[in-house]
Order: sequence, then structure tokens, then C-alpha cells
Amino acid sequence: MGAYQFVTEWLRGLKRNPGQIFRKSQSWHCPLCDYHGWFVDLGNRRDSRCPNCASRERDRIIGLYWRRTQRSFDDASILHFSPEKSIWPLLRCHPGYVSSDVEPHKRAMRILDIRKLDCADESFDYLICNHVLEHVDRDREAMRECFRVLKPGGEALFSVPLDDTRAETWNPPPGTPADEIARICGRLHVRLYGRDFPDLLTAAGFEVSEIEISEEDDARHRLSSAGVDRVFVACRPAGVGQ
Repeated sequence: MGAYQFVTEWLRGLKRNPGQIFRKSQSWHCPLCDYHGWFVDLGNRRDSRCPNCASRERDRIIGLYWRRTQRSFDDASILHFSPEKSIWPLLRCHPGYVSSDVEPHKRAMRILDIRKLDCADESFDYLICNHVLEHVDRDREAMRECFRVLKPGGEALFSVPLDDTRAETWNPPPGTPADEIARICGRLHVRLYGRDFPDLLTAAGFEVSEIEISEEDDARHRLSSAGVDRVFVACRPAGVGQ
């Protein structure tokens, strides 16, 4: 990413937690940018962020998955929602890549509403939806839209903040105060997903599996420091239409 990005990430990290520079740490590896060295704290998540590309745990899980599956995007069509600093540079030069957000953004090529995508049926080989759905009202519509625009045999990657202690996703009852929703779900989040999140994707038509992380993976890449990030692979079965 360059020296400016590196220095900026460290200054932001030290502003959040100045004490981290004095403690003993270890050298981590980022599978997205190939950086080796110390990571930066993010809130109460120690060594969470790569200072070279700004990746968080969930981004590095995706990067490691792509490395291990030897993904090639050269001839692929890709739809990327709310593109991350760490992933966007790896994909933006591919001819079939489309980045999107709900408002103008320097990394967004198109303004799209995930609940009603202005895209043709079966138009993308890959989708990336990384910590987006927790901000979206009517998330089931968004999941169905993602299924609609994904080609048969295509693959979508989904992650959300997920509470493993909850069997079912919590949607705030009507009239719940905004500050109470923020306390339970997180700032700007509209629900708190539970262990049923992959079942919700399955109900939209996807075949769902989870990217597995070993202790060795975590020890090298810092992938689950707070137990908050899980990434699911959601495939549209080949030959399955609308």
C-alpha cells in the first residue's frame, strides 16, 4: 500500500491505544498483501489490523481462502459490495469487476441497493458481501437478490457480526429505541445475527459452507483474535434457475 498508508494506520492505532507500542508482540503474516510484521490493535481486538493494507480478520480469512483455492479472477465477473481497502486493490484492475455502495464512494464504481439490484439475472461469477447485511433493512430481500444475480455455479462470500451464543437472529421489535438497538447489535447495525445465519442463506437458495480456520492459521495470520469473524461460502447450484 505504501509508506503513507503504513504510517497512517499506525498513527490511528496508537491514537486508539498508545500502550501497544511498548508491549511485546509477534510477527504476523497478511495473506492479502504479504506483509510480515506487527499488526495494529482495533478497539479491544489486539493485533487485529494489518498496517500495510488495513485488512481485518475477516478480510484475511478471505485472502487465505483465495490463496488455498488458487482463485483466478482474470475472466470472471465480480460484484463487490462496500469494497474494503484491503481487497479492492487486488480486484479493481480486472475487466469484470464491479464495486458498489449505497452512496458515492471513491472505491465504488456503481451506486446499488443490495435489496433491489440494477443488474441482470445470472450476471456475476463471484459476489463479496463482507459485513454489509447487518446494516440492511429487509436482509432476506438482499439475500434473494444476491442469489438472483449470481450465475449457476457461482460463488458468494458472506460475513456478518455473528453472536454464537444466540441460536436465532435477533431482529428488534417495532418501537425498540435506537440506543437499545445500538447497545445490543452494534453502532449502525439493525439486527444481531445468530447461529442461524447460514440457514438464512440456504433459505435464499444457496448451498452454504464455512471457511475453516485452524489453530495454525490463526497463529500465523491472526484470524480469530476476538472470535467475531466467520466467513461463509454460498454457492448457487449449477443448473438452478430462478
